[in-house]
This record gives sequence, structure tokens and C-alpha cells, in this order.
Amino acid sequence: MDLSAFFEAVRDVLSLVLGSSSTAILSAVGLVLLLLTGVMAYIAVKSKPEELSTFVKVALFVCLVGGLLFSAAGPALALFYVSQNPIQTKKVDQAFDDLINNNRVNYVMRLIAFDPIERPELGIDQLERLGPPKQVYSFVANYNELVGLSVKSALEKIGSSYQPGQHVSAVIFPLRTRLYPANARGLLQVINDVEANSTLEAKEKFFANAALSPEELEDLKDFGIRTYRVDEFKNHYPRYCQLAHDFFCGKALSRDFVGGLYPDWHPLGFSQKDPPPKPCNIPVKEFCAFSDWKQARSDWLGKFWSRAFLIKNLEIKRIPGRILASFEEPDRNVIPDIGAR
Repeated sequence: MDLSAFFEAVRDVLSLVLGSSSTAILSAVGLVLLLLTGVMAYIAVKSKPEELSTFVKVALFVCLVGGLLFSAAGPALALFYVSQNPIQTKKVDQAFDDLINNNRVNYVMRLIAFDPIERPELGIDQLERLGPPKQVYSFVANYNELVGLSVKSALEKIGSSYQPGQHVSAVIFPLRTRLYPANARGLLQVINDVEANSTLEAKEKFFANAALSPEELEDLKDFGIRTYRVDEFKNHYPRYCQLAHDFFCGKALSRDFVGGLYPDWHPLGFSQKDPPPKPCNIPVKEFCAFSDWKQARSDWLGKFWSRAFLIKNLEIKRIPGRILASFEEPDRNVIPDIGAR
């Protein structure tokens, strides 16, 4: 027998049982009762038959039966939960840890809600690009954070609005091109690339009035996965965030080329639940406040929806490994598990 497969199976069972407080409590109670059974059994073995009290006999029986029942009830309830929703969704704590460490993304997803009568061109059979033609970069989400959710809930997590009667087009694909975490640093890299390759006059560019220092320019040339961890550019973060805020709240012409900068966007790189209606009225110091991740977790975990990313506005038919889907009942349809995370 392959021991690695055995231990992998044990780990999966434990994660199922411990993934819910109710199943974990049942299993813990069962374990305690079985331990008490061992104690009672030891007392019974060490005692003479005539000295063994009725209490010990009854306790031994109750602990043994109860321990077996509770120990079986935990995994059984976990399996029942799985049968009701067989696709395991990613926990918010895990997704927030991924944000902190900028953990690698393997598959991304683009969701587009549309009115099938007024905007039929956004149907999956007619969709040509990830975003509108004018966009150079479009927002996408980590597929792993959305799988198993209803399509309506997935739209909420990425900060997109949904109206009853709308349909949703979905594009899921493996990452084969550069992906920018949409924190303040990633956004500045995208702006820089957009303006460097645009026909905008120099005076019309955002960076014409927001010059970067040589040190900042050098830092933004690094696209290594570790460089997007906020801790890696913490000294630059206040300046980067201020520039990102100016772009987010300003009227730079290049803003039209970067899609999806809505009020739910947070400069640490995520979509936030119940965003402020007018984030640009928030003082920059408060908007960009960051001391460490411990404090950030305390402040933002309850408002965290999902990580946000920017990617080139790709032509869909040229995306290798793409999976296309159309959802006509977003409140009932579920983001499918494609067998790859």
C-alpha cells in the first residue's frame, strides 16, 4: 500500500471532521469518552471481581458505548455536510493568509453579469475579450476562492453587482501570462505599462505629475512573486498607496484602460465587503493605514471578500486551456469544480 496515499486520505478525513465546529466537538467528546473507557478498563483489570463496584461497571459500559457513538457521529455528520455541498469552498482565513503571503495562483476566473436582452453581445458565445475593448488590463479573481459558491455569491465576493434576471458569462483558465496582484504596487506597475505603451501625450499621463524616484522605478521593475508581499515593500507602501489613491480618485486619462476600480477595491489588494460609498472622501492617511498584518487582520478580516488581480485584456479564443460557462440562474447555479485548483 502506498503510505503517502494513506496519510493523504487521513489528512482529508481530519480536515473534513475539523472543518466544522459541530463535527469537531462530537469527535472530541468521543475521544474523551474512549480515554475514560481506557481508565475504567485499567481499574477493572487491576481490581478483584468482588471489589469492582457497580459504578465502575456502568461507567465502563457507558463510556465505551458513548465513545464509539460520538466518535462515529463526528465523521458521519461531516460526510452528511459534504453530501449537501460536495464542493469544498475556501475558508476566509485561508484566503486572507494567501493575501498576506501572495501565494501562487494557478487558475483565474472572470465573471460578467449582463442583461441577456439588452446586452446579448456579453453572452459567452459572443464574448471576444475578458473586458471591454478599450481596456488594456481587466480584473480577474482566483478561481480557487470562488469554486463551490453560488454564482451570485461569487459576484458579490469580487465586488460585481447583480440584478435579478441577469445571466452570467464565465471564463476560467490556467495562468500562462503575467498576473498582477491588485495592491498599490501592482496597480502602479499596470499604470506604468499602460502609459508606456499608449498614444497619450506625455503631459496627459498620470506619471507626468506623479514622478517616481529612481529607487521606486527600480523596485517596480521586479515582477517576482515575493515582491508583491506588502512586507517586502513596506517602506514604499505609504508612497505607493498615496499614488494609487490619487489614480483611483483622480481623472487620469489612463484610468479608462484599467478596468474595475470600484469602491470595493482596497490598496492591500482585495475586494471589501460593504465598501464605503465614497472611499475618496476618506483621508489618505486612513485610506492607506497599514502597520502590520496582525493589525490588518483584526481590522479587515471581517470585511475581506477575495483577492483581486489584474491581467492583460486577453482575446478569449487565444487563451490556452480556457473553460467557458454560461449561468442563467446565478442565485441557484454553482461555480463548478473543474478538478484543478
